[in-house]
Amino acid sequence: MNTRTFAIMGAVTLILVGAALWVSQHKDPVPPQTGQRVFPDFMAKINEVAAIRVSAAGRTFTIVREGESWNVKEKHQYPAHVGKIRETLIGLGELTILEPKTRKPEFYEKLGVQDVEAEGASSTEVALTDSAGTTLAKLIVGNQRSAKGDSGQDEVYVRKSGDPQTWLAIGSLSVATMADEWLDKDFLEVEPKRVRSLHISHPDATTLSVAKEKPDEHDFTVVNLPAGTEVESQFAVNTIVSTITSLSFDDVKPKSEITFDDQSVVTAVFETFDGLEVTVTLLPKDEKHYVKVSSAFNNDLIWKPESEEGANTEKQVEETREAEQTENEETAALEPEKPTIKPEAEVKAEIEALNKRVAEWVYVIPKFRAETILKKPEDLIKTSI
Repeated sequence: MNTRTFAIMGAVTLILVGAALWVSQHKDPVPPQTGQRVFPDFMAKINEVAAIRVSAAGRTFTIVREGESWNVKEKHQYPAHVGKIRETLIGLGELTILEPKTRKPEFYEKLGVQDVEAEGASSTEVALTDSAGTTLAKLIVGNQRSAKGDSGQDEVYVRKSGDPQTWLAIGSLSVATMADEWLDKDFLEVEPKRVRSLHISHPDATTLSVAKEKPDEHDFTVVNLPAGTEVESQFAVNTIVSTITSLSFDDVKPKSEITFDDQSVVTAVFETFDGLEVTVTLLPKDEKHYVKVSSAFNNDLIWKPESEEGANTEKQVEETREAEQTENEETAALEPEKPTIKPEAEVKAEIEALNKRVAEWVYVIPKFRAETILKKPEDLIKTSI
């Protein structure tokens, strides 16, 4: 072998070695296989998630964690629904590959996995980051359909952001695409059977008052019903109480943004047998119904049963409770009932938590709830035929 041939072979060898080294350093990672999770390592890092950013239909919003709470940034940092967050994170972590699909962008639209910035895109992008801003998972979610069988899961087309490969995956992944869908919308929840009275005052000085004498009574009586009249429906009367003690909202705003005109508001105050007094102020304005809430403790409201025959009332109450507990022992073991009368300390803690939750907010409640609260005595009267 002459010197020139040796030199050429040496050069070829160096080229091949260099090429092999480049390939080893730049080769694509092993693609996930059928049966593997889309993000194999995510569940180990799930507690590190500090922000969830959702982009869809030209809008983007972020749910951020602050300590032990989650807030929706674009909704004035109002608390998010922790159950929905947990459901989304676990759903993303457990999403499992069924099979690979197209890598061609021209077919993305059919599967609903276009880049969210693309014109007319129907896709949703969800990005999860930790407190340092490091991306833990980022996924484009496309079309979904119910999976075969009775698994209760869905099949969904997905694509990792920046990766051309699409996949058909299976799991229970739900990513709400509107910021208000992530809010914790239940802001007032009091057991109706605790209520002893409700008074609704209207701007025209009309008042609707309903009440019951004892905690174990089921029905409320309209106190100020006009003489010679009767209610059309006892159910309607009870519904007023159950509606105003269980409120959720359509939207929420900081209290500083809405001014309540005292001449236009309807004020509803309900009182319980264990000292809770809640004031709900309703303002109809611009075809919306705004509500603000406050609560206080009133010792005078606490029910003190009186003996009809002079017997020891505390003993009677205790015997009644024991009898009820014995009668419903099996049911109570499965689903214990909430006590009708709460201890004073528990009521005061409830008031503190409620006031902390609602103090800075005004809520837009659904129209059907507002219409129930706005009823007057004449709306409940039975009309003669």
